[in-house]
Amino acid sequence: MNEEVKLKLSQFLDIIKSQFDDIIGYHSYTIEAEVKAIKQNRNFYYIDLVEIQNGKIVDSARSHIFNPSIMISFLRDINILDIQELVGKKLLLTVRPTFHKTYNFSINILKIYSEFYIGGLEKQKQEDIEHLKDLEIFYLNHETELGEPAFHIAVISGEKSEGFKDFQTILSESGFNYKLTIFPSLVHGEKASGEVLKQLQKIMSQIDNGKIYNGVAIMRGGGGSEGMNWTNDRKLCEMVCKFRVPVISAVGHTVDKSILDMVARYDCKTPSEAAQTLIDIYEEYKEDIESEFEYIVLGIQDLVKRYTLELEGLSKDIPYHISKKVQIYKKELEGFIVDKKVKYHIQILSQSLENIYKNIKYNDPKKILLKGYSLVLDAEGKVINELELNKNYKLLTHGSMYKITILDKSDI
Repeated sequence: MNEEVKLKLSQFLDIIKSQFDDIIGYHSYTIEAEVKAIKQNRNFYYIDLVEIQNGKIVDSARSHIFNPSIMISFLRDINILDIQELVGKKLLLTVRPTFHKTYNFSINILKIYSEFYIGGLEKQKQEDIEHLKDLEIFYLNHETELGEPAFHIAVISGEKSEGFKDFQTILSESGFNYKLTIFPSLVHGEKASGEVLKQLQKIMSQIDNGKIYNGVAIMRGGGGSEGMNWTNDRKLCEMVCKFRVPVISAVGHTVDKSILDMVARYDCKTPSEAAQTLIDIYEEYKEDIESEFEYIVLGIQDLVKRYTLELEGLSKDIPYHISKKVQIYKKELEGFIVDKKVKYHIQILSQSLENIYKNIKYNDPKKILLKGYSLVLDAEGKVINELELNKNYKLLTHGSMYKITILDKSDI
């Protein structure tokens, strides 16, 4: 072993650092890398950078930002509040390689290009839009309808969100009947997309099991566009596209339309606008019902008027025809009754005449005289009884074989 080249570790590291600084340490470079992980310790930021090819990590390096204004300025430019939203994103960086005796090789980040990041996001956004269109589901949720009021709306929002409170207040003051079910979720930051997606899956599961929701409203309580990159999340937006009931996007005051805004059935800037949209739909439905009702009423009134005129025309003819028929039937009935009475009376009279005839025949004077009786007649030929014999009469007495004339009572 050659003791002339024997070095202590610290000496060896000093040599490396010196040579490193002489050769490349004072040069800056512009590199493109993807963020694998990021953390903050006080005012320092530590970022694990990687290069990915065909889905595999081919190189990695540690980096740091010791000047906090670099990160603060970048986050402000790209409207991000949570640094974890940078994970998985590509960055364009100005860096300087460093070698530290304790931490060894590292990369000191001097600048982050917000234009590249925004351009990268826009590029990714356009790729995701094309992906959804290639699947032929981009406009699928636009074909859904809320159905008939009263609406039951599932709301994905912060439970104590001011936006949700505004949404509730406007609906309650409208006088229409609504039912709201809240599904609490983060609506800011890197974790928001995962939580919103989880709640959408929960709502869909309930619908599959027979629960009725007319629509789903995803909302937040206003603010800027910071922390809203989750609204372009491909998995989340794909779920919204496939959702079987209308989705209302009301995620606040953002300048550019997100993919969520584009694929949702209703795109509203604020929860208040979402509430008014529901009220407008309710009003339109109400007007349609009232219009249909008015049409039906007018139709009924027209039918009533028409049939009334027809009935009035018939009523003029009906009394004449009916009265004529009644008169005919009355005469026929009366004739029937008369015929019956006549027949009855004829029968009675015939019987009476028969009896009279029999009595006449039985009381024939000739038959009486043949029995040994005699009749006393006055001068006029009228039969007299014995009580009248005390008077002075010229009498004629008849027998069956003789006649005797008596001139006065002294002759008797």
